Amino acid sequence: MWLTVMKWVGGAYLVWLGIQVWRSPAIGIEVRGSAEPRAGWSLFRQGALSALTNPKGLLFFAAFLPQFIDPARSLFVQFVIMAGTFAAIEIATEVFIASMAHRISPWLRRVGRRFNQACGGLFMAIGPHCPFAVER
Repeated sequence: MWLTVMKWVGGAYLVWLGIQVWRSPAIGIEVRGSAEPRAGWSLFRQGALSALTNPKGLLFFAAFLPQFIDPARSLFVQFVIMAGTFAAIEIATEVFIASMAHRISPWLRRVGRRFNQACGGLFMAIGPHCPFAVER
């Protein structure tokens, strides 16, 4: 019963989000004034400190990575390889997202309102179907 209630609440929430997105103004970033320049190392240090002190990341590594570590082999080396692979993929993903955001920002300025309406309409269309999702 509670699963059904949660599905209906989730569906209603999607509809509500859709209405909010539909009504929202176009996304735009306006730079007002100039930002003071900072060294790349300073920005990296700030981001690394933020990521390393984020409990979600620590919990992810503590819960996810041990499943794939072979106790018969060097634990440290395996962990470094897996964490390094994850970090490299994450960095590549973030660079890709930032470059795509930079490329589509002029397009979003032109069609931003219609884009919001399309996304809001999609949320509103999906919302009522959530309670009827197939259970496994």
